[in-house]
Amino acid sequence: MTGNNQSPRSLTSIITAALLLCTLFSYAGDIDKAFKYLNTGDYPNAKKFLIEALADEPDNAGVNYGLAKFFSMKDNPAYNLDSAIVYISAAAKKIPFKEDDKLTKKFLALGVRDYTIQTLQKTINFDAYAAAEQKNTFESYQHFIDHYTDKSFLEQAINFRNQKAYMKALMSKSVQQMEDFMNKYPDASDIKEAKETFEKWRYEQATADGSYQSYKKYIELYPTGKYVPEARDNYYEKLLKFYANKNTIEGYVEFVKLYKNHPAHGDIQDTIYKMATKENTVEAFKNFIANYQDNRNIIDAWDQLYLLYTAEGTQNDYLTYIQAFPDAPNKDKATRDIEISARDLKPFQSNDKWGYAILPMTDSIVMPIVPQYEEAYEFSNGLAAVRSKPCASDGRCSYSYINKANFKVFTDEFNYAGNFDHGYAIVGVGNCEDEDSCLYGVINKRGKFVIPPVHQEINDASEDYYLVAQNDKYGYLDRKGDVVVSLKYTDGLPYSQGMAAVCIDGNWYFIDKTGKQAFISSFRNVQSFSDSLAAVTQDGELWGYIDMAGTFVIQPAFESAEDFTGGFAIISKKEKDPKNKSMTISQRYKIDKTGKILEKLTAPKDLAKKATKKKGGRR
Repeated sequence: MTGNNQSPRSLTSIITAALLLCTLFSYAGDIDKAFKYLNTGDYPNAKKFLIEALADEPDNAGVNYGLAKFFSMKDNPAYNLDSAIVYISAAAKKIPFKEDDKLTKKFLALGVRDYTIQTLQKTINFDAYAAAEQKNTFESYQHFIDHYTDKSFLEQAINFRNQKAYMKALMSKSVQQMEDFMNKYPDASDIKEAKETFEKWRYEQATADGSYQSYKKYIELYPTGKYVPEARDNYYEKLLKFYANKNTIEGYVEFVKLYKNHPAHGDIQDTIYKMATKENTVEAFKNFIANYQDNRNIIDAWDQLYLLYTAEGTQNDYLTYIQAFPDAPNKDKATRDIEISARDLKPFQSNDKWGYAILPMTDSIVMPIVPQYEEAYEFSNGLAAVRSKPCASDGRCSYSYINKANFKVFTDEFNYAGNFDHGYAIVGVGNCEDEDSCLYGVINKRGKFVIPPVHQEINDASEDYYLVAQNDKYGYLDRKGDVVVSLKYTDGLPYSQGMAAVCIDGNWYFIDKTGKQAFISSFRNVQSFSDSLAAVTQDGELWGYIDMAGTFVIQPAFESAEDFTGGFAIISKKEKDPKNKSMTISQRYKIDKTGKILEKLTAPKDLAKKATKKKGGRR
């Protein structure tokens, strides 16, 4: 065909394009007006044109951005962040914009682009989270979680929501509500504490009457329950009381025979031992050894018998013992004692060298170990640290350990050597005259490390825990070298009365032996617990005393404060000098555990305001 006639399909396309162009122009006019009114604060007209534009094109990013901005303007009477987040989320779904798209160019002209959408979205989330935080309720955080999108704020909201939920369950004192919390919020930061509380409440509820049957039933119902050991203890206690009421050696012998798995089995063996040997005579110990070969105190009984036979410590005593008991397990000890008797070796210096002499010293000094060492320290646990060679030019010294026969007990040497205590000694490797150049560890009596020398600091074991520092972080190890409280603190003090003070960013807290914070209070500085009280200061100036629950029993009022000992402590207060009213002095007083002043002390002196630590043990 020829001419100007057009096909129906071409005509339809032209009409569609024309209609689309008209719609676009109509939409453009609405959105232009909407943004004009929005930017000038004419919110009613802005809303009108935005709603009209949204009706024409619900998924339009520019319109949704405009409505989000409309509802997020704080001077807008219609301010509503819940609405704003809906619209900005719809707009965000359309990004990134296509650079060559006509709508994109229109959006750019209106100031709408990927960045502005993302920025407004963050602002809406920020304002919504701030509102939730201001209310600080379970409902406000849950509302934010249900409606808003920012991941970082959601994490915080979820955390606080969970905390509020936990506190609600905690306040309820209900086993069921605590179980519901654990099931609903398994990832809550308090879940561990919640589980512990749940276990405790469940145990208390099941055993409320304290009867034998209730403890047995708890064990049967919850065989893996946390308090099964405690329930079993209570179960065993009833049985133990039956025999304790009899309080006869025959009854205790029967108990030991029938209940070998009872936790008190060893204690009852000890009771049998005490009852059988209460007269503390040779015959009593001989009879015990003859009749109770399986008792765990049998070796101790031999030692006690040995002590009775050799009370005077003469050669004849030791010979008599060996003749009377030729098969005694401590026969070798008696033989050695015949040779060396009961020598008391003490370090002794002569001509700048150290050895060991037998005390008491007379005009004729007996020195089983002649002066030969540069340094020599007291024997402890049968071993003593000595230094044979001069220290190096950099100050580094080397120490070894000897026994009372002057034998070097192992080949390893150390640059720091502490006294043995309970079979373990703190030693150092490096230039230990320089505090920053020495690493500390702990060895056993064979010279083997149970705690490797990797620590900047190790304090003497206190209540079976070592306070250690590594990479400037403090924590606690047991005597086996296992970490019992992780090394995460900026400072710390040794355990005392079951608690230790630890510091994070200048704030001191008290923890128990599990590492759990004992109470919520924190302090500027502290001393260790002594006599069930600890001196603390919250402002760094005035000291008072708290009890083991963290409650002030003596309010902060002192310039300085010492530990309580035997129910008394020494404090000092700033007072006017009676001889010169324009001057002040530090007056010292003796107080009791109520804070009552008992005595005014003379000779003021500077008092330590913080419990001290002793690096490395001995020196």
